[in-house]
Amino acid sequence: MVRRLLMLMLGTTMAVAANAAELEGIGVFEKLNKPWFLTALYSDAEPLVATPDGLPAMRLELKVVEEKISARKFRQLWLEALAVVHSDDALVQLDGDLERFASVVRGELTTGDHIVLEQRGDKVVVSLNYLDHAELSAEFLPTLVNTLTARIAPIPALKRGLTGELSANETRQLLNQFDRLEPSLRRISQTRRWQAQSDVQLSTL
Repeated sequence: MVRRLLMLMLGTTMAVAANAAELEGIGVFEKLNKPWFLTALYSDAEPLVATPDGLPAMRLELKVVEEKISARKFRQLWLEALAVVHSDDALVQLDGDLERFASVVRGELTTGDHIVLEQRGDKVVVSLNYLDHAELSAEFLPTLVNTLTARIAPIPALKRGLTGELSANETRQLLNQFDRLEPSLRRISQTRRWQAQSDVQLSTL
C-alpha cells in the first residue's frame, strides 16, 4: 500500500510538471541501430533560455531502454554526439558541464532509469530518478538540444522525433513506451546513494 502511494505521488509530481510544458517531440537515442534512451523534449510558452534557432528548451527527459549502461559508456555516448556538431575548441568550452552531467552516473544505469535536464532560471538542473544530482550552466541544455536537432544531426532518427516529424501513431507508441518505463522504489533508493557519493555535486554557477 505504501509503495503504491509513493509511486502515485511521484507520478503526480511528474504529471504536473509535464502539464506545465508542451511536448515538442519524442524519439530514440540510438547508435548503430541499438537504442539506448527514449528522449522527450518539452518546452515552455515563455522559455527562460532558447536555442539559437528559436527552439525553446525547457526540459529534456531520458529514459533508459538498454538493460545496462556503464558510467563510461554514458559519457562516451554524449561526447560522441556533441563531437559530430562541435569543433574541438567548442568541446573544450563544454567540458566542465559535460563532466558534471556525466558524473551523475556513479554506477550502471538500468532499464527505466529516468534522467531529466531542466532549465531553472540561470542554471540547468540534472535529476536522476526524481532526485536532483547536479547543476550545469544555463547554456548547456540549449546547446544539447541544438546539437540533437542540428542540420547534420548526430542521430537523424532522434532529430525527426524531437522536431515532431514522426507520425501520430509513431509518437503515440513511443509515448506509451516512455510512460511504461519507470524506476522502482528500490532503484530510486539505490541511485539516491550516488547523490551522496558525489556530495550532491551542485555548482555555484
